[in-house]
Amino acid sequence: MFGLFQPGPLESSLLRAALAAATSLGVTCVAIPRLAAWARRKDFGDREGKTHSDTLNELHSHKKRTPIVGGIAILAATLLASLAFADLRWGSVWLLLVGMLGLGALGLADDIAKTFGTKKTVGLTARQKLAVQVVFGAGAGAFLLGQAWVGGGAQALAAQSSLAIPFVGGTLAIGAVLYLLFATFVVTGTSNAVNLTDGLDGLAGGCALVAFGVYTGIALCAGSPETAAQVGITPVPGAAEVGVVLAGLAGGLTGFLVFNRPPAKVFMGDTGSLPLGGVLALAALVTKQELLLALVGGVFVAEALSVIAQVISFKLTGKRIFRCAPLHHHFEFGGWGESQVVTRFHAVALCLALISLVGVGGL
Repeated sequence: MFGLFQPGPLESSLLRAALAAATSLGVTCVAIPRLAAWARRKDFGDREGKTHSDTLNELHSHKKRTPIVGGIAILAATLLASLAFADLRWGSVWLLLVGMLGLGALGLADDIAKTFGTKKTVGLTARQKLAVQVVFGAGAGAFLLGQAWVGGGAQALAAQSSLAIPFVGGTLAIGAVLYLLFATFVVTGTSNAVNLTDGLDGLAGGCALVAFGVYTGIALCAGSPETAAQVGITPVPGAAEVGVVLAGLAGGLTGFLVFNRPPAKVFMGDTGSLPLGGVLALAALVTKQELLLALVGGVFVAEALSVIAQVISFKLTGKRIFRCAPLHHHFEFGGWGESQVVTRFHAVALCLALISLVGVGGL
């Protein structure tokens, strides 16, 4: 073990989670101003004319040249806090960290390509990003299935490939093959959904913070057999350490939002949004609360579905369902101010999170 604390009961996990959050918060608040100053010198910032909509470009014209290094600070702070306070002997901890850093590297490559590439504002192609996301999603599913098989054989494998049903209770067995496909879809879909939501100051970060708060609590409870039994969820060995990592990520997000509130002084970029979605999906998979993610991340789901519906409608009928997609831009085009959109979306995210807590373990 390389962390500073030995694993213990729930109280110990709560303490280490709090320390991880505080550490990540402090590191992010210190790092962002320095990274932002460096980014301004290097002209590593948001670009004008980055969309095909003249109206949207005009609405967001004041955002150009805003540094896009917030994601770097969040990931670095989370990594530092996790190495310090999580028990690194658990494979699930490394699953989250590898997924976070891998998708973060993908996002950084995209941000650099958008800023300094020969085709500025375009970045990596959708196919390139999707391929990497699929690899990480499939790898995560295979890792969890393999870990279950090694740890408990066929019985554990069957348990891992079953999904807890929120509110109703019980589980839905889907088998190892379908679970692998499901895990790939969840990681890929959630990573892209958070990325699509990252279009207004504080929007994606605030909604993600609410979601990570829910899964941090679930992970800490699932890591304690006694607490898991009381709550009515499946106990998961090592889940409390995942909770420590998630708490560190939540702390980093909080520090980022200090600088990302309107008007934003820094953006997270794809370096932040892609891994935030990926880690959120991995948290759902590890804690065995996969289906609950659709409710906890309901804002992200709505944003992604709005884009899918818009594309399908336009291709089939030549007409658009929304004024502009993703969904937050639809309300912008309808006359809502940016802060108004963000505040209302945050309220929806919080309401969905509270409702989801009722559904954990069934009624």
